[in-house]
Amino acid sequence: MATLKTFQGTSKVGNLQKALDAAIQAALQSAPGADRLVSWTLKKVTGRQGGIAGFREVTVTIGARIS
Repeated sequence: MATLKTFQGTSKVGNLQKALDAAIQAALQSAPGADRLVSWTLKKVTGRQGGIAGFREVTVTIGARIS
């Protein structure tokens, strides 16, 4: 079985789905080839909102096995 690796995706507009999609895309891009399978597990979701700068940031961390 493939080794579990960690990948992150961030959305600067606070969109959880976009952050998750970015993390999965990072996992896919880490392995060459046309027929890749990514099996992932949600590890952590973090974010921040507000402040003078108007933060609306979400970061998703996944653990993925690529085969």
